Amino acid sequence: MAENRYKFSRMLDSIGVDQPAWKENSSLEDAKQFCNSISYPVLVRPSYVLSGAAMNTVYSERDLENYLEQAVAVSREYPVVITKYIENAKEIEMDAVAKDGVVVGHFISEHVENAGVHSGDATLILPPQDLERETIERIEEATRKIGAALNVTGPFNIQFIAKDNDIKVIECNVRASRSFPFVSKVMGVDLIEMATKAITGQPFTEYPPTTLAQNCVGVKVPQFSFSRLSGADPVLGVEMASTGEVACFGVDKYEAYLKALMSTGFKIPKANILLSMGSYKDKKEMLPSVEKLQKLGYKLFATAGTADFLQEHNIPVQYLEALGDEEGDQRSEFSLTQHLAKNTIDLYINLPSSNKYRRPANYMSKGYQTRRMAVDYQIPLVTNVKNAKILVEAIARHFELNVGNRDFQTSHRTVSLPGLINVAAFVPGIASSGTNDLQSVTKASLLAGFSMVRIMPVGVEGAVTDALTLKVAQKTSRRGGYCDYNLSVSATSDNADQISQVAGEVGSLFIPFNHLSGNISKVAAVESHFDSWPEHKPIVTDAKLTDLASILLLASLHNRRIHVTSVSTKDDIRLIALSKKKGLKLTCDVSVFSLYLSQKDFPGCALLPTAQDQDALWSHLDTIDVFSIGSLPYQLATSLGHSVDAAVGIADVLPLLLTSVTEGRLTIDDIKTRLYDNPKQIFELHEQVGSGVEVEIDRSYKVPSAGAWSPFAGRTMRGSVQRVTFYGKTACLDGNLLPSEPLGQDMSTHGAMPMSPPLKPTVQSLNKVIESPRDRRSSMFAAGPAKLRSTDTAGQLKSLEELGSPMVLQPALGSQLQDLIAQPSSWRHQNVLSVTQYTRSDLHHLFTVAQEMRRGVQREGVLNLLRGRLLCTLFYEPSTRTSASFDAAMQRLGGRTVVISTSHSSVQKGETLQDTLRTLGCYGDAVVLRHPDESSVDIARKYASVPVINGGNGSKEHPTQAFLDLFTIREELGTVQNITITFIGDLLYGRPVHSLVYLLPCVA
Repeated sequence: MAENRYKFSRMLDSIGVDQPAWKENSSLEDAKQFCNSISYPVLVRPSYVLSGAAMNTVYSERDLENYLEQAVAVSREYPVVITKYIENAKEIEMDAVAKDGVVVGHFISEHVENAGVHSGDATLILPPQDLERETIERIEEATRKIGAALNVTGPFNIQFIAKDNDIKVIECNVRASRSFPFVSKVMGVDLIEMATKAITGQPFTEYPPTTLAQNCVGVKVPQFSFSRLSGADPVLGVEMASTGEVACFGVDKYEAYLKALMSTGFKIPKANILLSMGSYKDKKEMLPSVEKLQKLGYKLFATAGTADFLQEHNIPVQYLEALGDEEGDQRSEFSLTQHLAKNTIDLYINLPSSNKYRRPANYMSKGYQTRRMAVDYQIPLVTNVKNAKILVEAIARHFELNVGNRDFQTSHRTVSLPGLINVAAFVPGIASSGTNDLQSVTKASLLAGFSMVRIMPVGVEGAVTDALTLKVAQKTSRRGGYCDYNLSVSATSDNADQISQVAGEVGSLFIPFNHLSGNISKVAAVESHFDSWPEHKPIVTDAKLTDLASILLLASLHNRRIHVTSVSTKDDIRLIALSKKKGLKLTCDVSVFSLYLSQKDFPGCALLPTAQDQDALWSHLDTIDVFSIGSLPYQLATSLGHSVDAAVGIADVLPLLLTSVTEGRLTIDDIKTRLYDNPKQIFELHEQVGSGVEVEIDRSYKVPSAGAWSPFAGRTMRGSVQRVTFYGKTACLDGNLLPSEPLGQDMSTHGAMPMSPPLKPTVQSLNKVIESPRDRRSSMFAAGPAKLRSTDTAGQLKSLEELGSPMVLQPALGSQLQDLIAQPSSWRHQNVLSVTQYTRSDLHHLFTVAQEMRRGVQREGVLNLLRGRLLCTLFYEPSTRTSASFDAAMQRLGGRTVVISTSHSSVQKGETLQDTLRTLGCYGDAVVLRHPDESSVDIARKYASVPVINGGNGSKEHPTQAFLDLFTIREELGTVQNITITFIGDLLYGRPVHSLVYLLPCVA
């Protein structure tokens, strides 16, 4: 059916899906007659061609004659198909997968160019950014109908054109289209895999979640090879000309378009732009963009007609003379030829006219010649008005175009973390002059994802213990650190008075017991340090066993907070856990190497924990506040006799931890908490705005055996550092440091910024995802198991963010309605008796309130706006729809109704309408009245004590029905402007018609 045009056309008619008018013609006279009936322009193509080959847009009868003579001469046995060409319409791509006629996944992409450009040459945007919700729903509904009618199993593609929310099918392919790879890559869903499983009967997930990040758009642009096709006219049309395509991501369609265009070799203009616009329509459409170019500082050149038009609109341009018969006749400053030949022009925007009056085939226009010159001289060329507009806007936004996390899709999971913190960075020559150890450590730290390191004050042969050694360390650091760093001072048996003098220049006090130099032998020797060290600055120690117990006792007696570093034994971690339970101000860190190396790996190495100690560390993971590195990898390498590098072990940290994430032993939050959150809080570190690290989980990474020694050499890890950003700039990429001067600073004296208490949420979390305006135009990949939604499906449309994006909170609906209702209007506490009471603004207010009420009822079911209110319905004539609508509306808004049956009321005893209205006014808050007498509204106006709503007075009026009809027309068509409405039925006595006839001119 999809291969036969007649059958497919009849199928579309039977399921109510529109299509452009078309006809298969085998004679010139039939073709002329059909073209005259539908009016030019039309698309003409032989019925046997593919991909738009030999297709042509015809604007006149002479054009038609010339083309058909050529086409029929090629193959007379095949007919020619003529289709109505709809100008200025948007083309839309639908890529879908179905199973037994039921759509199980779909995406909608929009073209930048108007219809008339082959889809292979078109610029595609996903998710669509400029489609109305009504258009999207109609496309989804048409796709559902076509898939069911064709009983599709597998992939299929439909191309639509849309204009004024009216959609038409122009092509349907029951196969994977060229846009399938693009949409699959952008959304992170393998449609081909889905289609294959659907065809083979294997299980698969319908409407799987997408991986497209928020505020991310994909754009595909074509790649042309006109420079290799001598004489080819580089103009987009219905016949495909591109030889490839490039797609990129961006924060919006403009950034994505610019990145994709640059990826094809396009160069952003620097100074000079040449403009040549053929039609007046294109000139008007481009005028705002040209004004923007002029404000951006570009020098504008233009051909004759374009220059006159722009100068009339006060845009300064330099006129360039078109190609002459004799180039010598032209002055160089006005010669378009010489400007192109000398590459003076950075961008040529040439918008050829629609060519409605086509010249002979052998005629070469000046526009064609200049376009070819631009191609031959490799000058960037734009020949489509929509492309020109989006390009100008993209240039005007001044995107930085830095490569970021959104710029790629991989099979690995990418996670963004803040810049990590190493609280125990060991620098062997920290107290020695003339070494580059600090530069080596900070460089390796930045490459490994650490944007901040706290440098331990002890080195191999010395330590920072006083003002003099601190000056040596500070002098060494002035050579430049690649990440921020924080210096400390070390305690000795007799420097309590000296360290108090440098307390303002360092971040913490370190009490060493188990390092390569400067260790303290007795705890009693450091008691005086607790008195001299400022209370607001932390104290750090590496004490173990009985020394640790003594230090904790001193900290408790002095009521000081203390941090224990490099915990490695089961006794120490248990003591720390017990002390925390007792309320001691205590935190601790464990070297990552103690978690992954033990004496089982290196027998006899007392530096490492035993296997039992290591198990105890993992079992007390909740007790461990921070992961660190420390001096353990350096001491281990030294003890094993390996050549030692100052940065040994730093590069192994994140791969080790990420491998544990893959194995399920850790989570990403565990890493973030212990390498960023807790270190920043414990040591009151500064905020590093714009710093972060992107890591790839599940990506295999083999620790290199060559180069610096590593205890994990040759081991395969599952995770690696992909990118490091330092203060807003990409510093490292794929393990390589980008060329840049060291930007790290000494932050030893930088106090933490005051931290505000966490804010409590003002609105409770929602159980249901609420749709936001951007959600509605975001990924058109609907959430399962709703599948494609029919336009007559009741209930609120499910948010597209159910696919995994965060929920969006919306303000309470009641407050919006209350604000609308509280506005001054002609409706408040007034009778509704005649449509002549109301103006256009009154109706606009009514419809706005109605829209909000409908939205609220769809979401909540019942709105208690009229809680405690009572409505009396008084019908002297039979009624179903009007009475039920008032009853239902009142209950939906929380009120109640009292139904008065006149056949069983006092009316049967002769009670007048006046008395009935007075009586009901004592019981209810309003009355709905339907009466056969046209004068009943006058009686109601005079005698009713509460507002009365006219539900129909004889054959004169029915205001509420007319309001509803008008609201329905407005909702369905979007407007009541410039439309023709036909009334069918009893026009003489039809009271809704009488009211509508008055209202329509009022609003239109």
